Amino acid sequence: MITREADYAIRTVVYLAQRFGKGPVATTEISEKAEIPYRFLRKISHQLVESKIVGATRGKQGGIYLIQNPEKLSLLDVLKIFDARSCHLNVCSDSDDACSRSTTCKVCQRLRELQEKLHAEFAGIKFSDL
Repeated sequence: MITREADYAIRTVVYLAQRFGKGPVATTEISEKAEIPYRFLRKISHQLVESKIVGATRGKQGGIYLIQNPEKLSLLDVLKIFDARSCHLNVCSDSDDACSRSTTCKVCQRLRELQEKLHAEFAGIKFSDL
């Protein structure tokens, strides 16, 4: 399940992707239009800036803007930052070291296959398409 924080981050990036190349967008506008609590949005936007997905400018005409091209930015990129657990089916699907049975367990092998498909699906969803 995707956390509320990840959901809000996705909404933020979708909103910014729709305005890509048009300059900064005020966080108050994003908060209102994307229905994200303002205080939560401030926290999320800070993390997006630190992750170099979003840039920020201060001042009267300031706001946040998408740095990365929405055609190259995937849902997986944002989920890895805000909710990496939602991208993982089980601990054994991450690496052989996570479980002593992972090399012989049929369930681990199938989960790893599903994990790869899930990551590929998330990676295939670009913000330009949302």
